[in-house]
Amino acid sequence: MTRIALVTAALIMAVLPAVGQPEVQTLYVAPDGNDAWSGRLDKPNVDGTDGPLATITAARDAVRDLKGADPGRPVTVLIRGGVYLMDEPFVLTPLDSGSADAPVTYAAYPGEKPVLSGGRAITDWQEGADGVWSATVPADEGWYFRQLFVNGKRRIRARTPNEGYFFTAGKVGDGNNTAFRYTAGDIQPWDDLSDINAVVFHSWETSLLPIQEIDDQEHIVTFTGRAHWPFERWGPRQRYIIENAPDSLDAPGEWRLDRDTSVVSYIPMPGEDMTQAEVIAPRLTSLVELRGQTEAGLPVCNVTLRGLSFHYQDWKLEPGGHSDAQAAVSVPAAVMADGAVNCTIEACEVAHVGSYGIWLRRGCKDNRVIQTRVTDLGAGGIRVGEASRAGDDAAESTGNLVDNNHIYDGGHVYAAGVGIWVAQSSGNVISHNEVHDFNYSGMSIGWNWNDAPNRTQRNTVEFNHVHHVMSEMLNDGGAIYTLGTSPGSIIRNNVFHDVWPYSNIGWGIYLDSTTNGYLVEDNVVYNTFSGGLMYHNGGHVNVIRNNVFAFSAKQMLWPAWTKDPNTFQRNIIYLTQGELFIPYAQTRLIQRRQEGDSLSDWDYNCYFNPNDAKLPFFRHSFARWQRMGIDEHSIVADPQFVDPDAYDFRLKPTSPALALGFEQIDTSQVGLYGDAEWVRETQLVKHAPTVLPSAPEATFQLDIGDDFEETAVDKGPRGATVSGEEKTASIRVTGERAADGKQSLKVVDAPGLSAEWQPHFYYRPYYFAGAVRQSFDILLEPEAKLYTEWRDGGPYPNNIGPSVTFEGDGSVTASGTLLAIFPTGKWLHVEITCALGTDAPRNYSVVLTPRGGESQEFTDIAFSGTGFWELQWLGFVSTALTDAVCYLDNIRLVELED
Repeated sequence: MTRIALVTAALIMAVLPAVGQPEVQTLYVAPDGNDAWSGRLDKPNVDGTDGPLATITAARDAVRDLKGADPGRPVTVLIRGGVYLMDEPFVLTPLDSGSADAPVTYAAYPGEKPVLSGGRAITDWQEGADGVWSATVPADEGWYFRQLFVNGKRRIRARTPNEGYFFTAGKVGDGNNTAFRYTAGDIQPWDDLSDINAVVFHSWETSLLPIQEIDDQEHIVTFTGRAHWPFERWGPRQRYIIENAPDSLDAPGEWRLDRDTSVVSYIPMPGEDMTQAEVIAPRLTSLVELRGQTEAGLPVCNVTLRGLSFHYQDWKLEPGGHSDAQAAVSVPAAVMADGAVNCTIEACEVAHVGSYGIWLRRGCKDNRVIQTRVTDLGAGGIRVGEASRAGDDAAESTGNLVDNNHIYDGGHVYAAGVGIWVAQSSGNVISHNEVHDFNYSGMSIGWNWNDAPNRTQRNTVEFNHVHHVMSEMLNDGGAIYTLGTSPGSIIRNNVFHDVWPYSNIGWGIYLDSTTNGYLVEDNVVYNTFSGGLMYHNGGHVNVIRNNVFAFSAKQMLWPAWTKDPNTFQRNIIYLTQGELFIPYAQTRLIQRRQEGDSLSDWDYNCYFNPNDAKLPFFRHSFARWQRMGIDEHSIVADPQFVDPDAYDFRLKPTSPALALGFEQIDTSQVGLYGDAEWVRETQLVKHAPTVLPSAPEATFQLDIGDDFEETAVDKGPRGATVSGEEKTASIRVTGERAADGKQSLKVVDAPGLSAEWQPHFYYRPYYFAGAVRQSFDILLEPEAKLYTEWRDGGPYPNNIGPSVTFEGDGSVTASGTLLAIFPTGKWLHVEITCALGTDAPRNYSVVLTPRGGESQEFTDIAFSGTGFWELQWLGFVSTALTDAVCYLDNIRLVELED
């Protein structure tokens, strides 16, 4: 029997009384009920003396009486279709518990849809000037709301600018968290600041901050509280918007509530008839609360909520504003549970809320959230656990199931809300969920940024479909994002795709901050901005195998080579643009090689770029890469997907990846399951076809070869980094001289520069073994002085290898030893040859050939530094102290054949 069939059978058995069990006691709630009635009838009797109850809270109290009189019998409350306006949250305490043999169930009446609403309708709309409609809300009740819904659709709290963002104009002090400078005109000196707040976008979070003061002379805005992150921490021009300012109501779909007058104003969307529209604003900030007493050992247990819809819950803004470190971690949920044990939320809906949807927070064990729709969210979807580590096992949330839920359309208030969040919680299963359309990560697992012990262990994330997240709003997230130590945890058989940050860092599988202990297997990841997989930030002891990583804008992998190695085996990496590896990852690889550590179990992988047959591995060819001891049995070959352009990553029978041991990944079981209507609803949400954004230019070359003929005059050298173009100093292509062809590279030095070694330019090759030869032509004018140097990645100057200096008087010196003197003002051809590696000789050779003259060879020249083993930096440095010019041409660096 399949897993889906097993779960479905279990659900059916859960609603049927077992043979020999006591008969279920049934109560009814209906819109035409009365809390003075018995609740034993599903509709009023003919004489109006008895019938269903009117509210779910009255039903709860009646259940207490029934359980008190006969605790051994199950109780079911059936709630008839209609809208129930809630005056307070639906609260369950230990008194409301059932037992394993006699559970308590609150369920929709068969075939009907009850909606428990924390909102109220706003009526009597009047049209005013300029198409603005207004209505008065009951001021005597102190009703102040921050959300408005028209015909079931969320509308925009008046903001400025209407599209895009304002940008900060500078810091106040040194990284101030309470104020920043703004550009004149972006913020106005409003008379009443009491209801105006800024939403400030940090890299991966937002701060919602009430404005305290506006200095219109200095253009400084000060807030009532602190942002968690200092303003402009990640650079200038930080994004922000202003909400609820008096002059910000100026676009269709925007609304504003004036606290002093209790008047709400709204500009309708095209086609909206405000005389017929249903307008709802939330009154409650909590809809359901399971209040178990964890410390006292008194849980809320064996309670089921089935088929119920919970709508309209508001968010609160603290006097000092709201600002979190990450993931809107302190934002509550519309449905909150503490100390819930063996409880179930099934086939429910949580929608139109200002916070998270559902949170199994503290001491929640063996609960199930299944086949539930969680949508239109102020923050994220479903949370399990809490940020702080529980002091004992009883307080930890463990063993919960989040299965077959549709979680989407979040981050409307707190943009950093996550679709599914699990932290300091173990033994949970997150499966078969469809998560999409969030402004930050789709899933976040873990809450430790180091190897310290924590309670996030043995969690299984499987068969989920997570897509279209980050929404080009926040940075530094992923389809799934993990943190810290998590032994026994698994990420498998998921499909992750379409991860698009605002400007930077959006990964498919993002194993951040020393993530370790994970098995990552049988996942399909595609259409990502940064790449399919990142585990560079201290990730170790992870097993990553049998995954497909395809289609990324920038690069595909950010791997880690650590002292506690990871395993990377039987993966298929398929890219059509960008780089295979993010360049920064090479540093750890070099370090591990220098220290003689294991380079991890990295083998049997299949790589392919249909647009680049050479496919660089950092700065290496694949053959050179394999000689490092990595990917010994791997291949660069077409994996033969059935239809990669249609994202069908099944392999054809002739795929060479199958011969490596790669096993076909069956994605047919991923995502929602059950009745056809439930499964089909995910198809109703349409997204535009993905077009990968342009990839940045490659940051390296395998071999360097530049005669400067293809570079425009007055441009810098291709593939090199130029530094020190100060005053009149420059390094640019010129048509004045050439050793061959028509152009060369002109290096102009000048007096009074910031350092003697300016200007200079360099390449970043990486050669670790074998013989390598550098060659170039040089012509120096009087007063010129330039050296070329090879360096390793260690501390300077111990990392210097070959180093040859040329002066305008014709002298050539290698590692401090004079080699020869040649006529000035003429081209000199230079070849520098060196063997690399820990077992190679500690010397190099130089061949000098003047134009039209005979070659002179100099051998066995000792390195300047004792720590040079690998070539990681190749530079040309001008050290003249006066106005001086030299020319370079035909710069090449190649690996010699063995």
